[in-house]
Amino acid sequence: MTASTKKIRATATEMSSKPKDPDYTLNVFLHQDAETGKRSVAFMVQTTKVFVSFRYDILLQAAQEDRTVRIKIQGLHAPELLMPGSGPARGWRMFEGLFGHYNVAVTKQDKSVNEFDVDIADDGVTLLKSPEHPFILPSTDPVELS
Repeated sequence: MTASTKKIRATATEMSSKPKDPDYTLNVFLHQDAETGKRSVAFMVQTTKVFVSFRYDILLQAAQEDRTVRIKIQGLHAPELLMPGSGPARGWRMFEGLFGHYNVAVTKQDKSVNEFDVDIADDGVTLLKSPEHPFILPSTDPVELS
């Protein structure tokens, strides 16, 4: 094997082992309802891809049991009103009464799972642990729910 062949193989291996960019973002933050004043925790999933024709909805299945919040991404859905618009696809779920340490498990359609640990307090949400190369990038920054 020549030196140039070794270099080509090494480069191909480096390229194939390069972590893939995340497909989604996950924002976990406190939300207070303007009308009722109730405090809840929002879990917002958005695509990293921006769509130019429509603002698609992400179909989510979510449940909270004990100290675990499970979110399953079930795919994209065209909006009911086909109003033109651009931006990432979005979906969210709200949970009331969460306080303390929680594990958040997000599952994609291909069954791959990313797990995160968060701490939920009166003054905000703190990310404690996340995977090294996630398909969904976590954040505790609030985003507008509209």
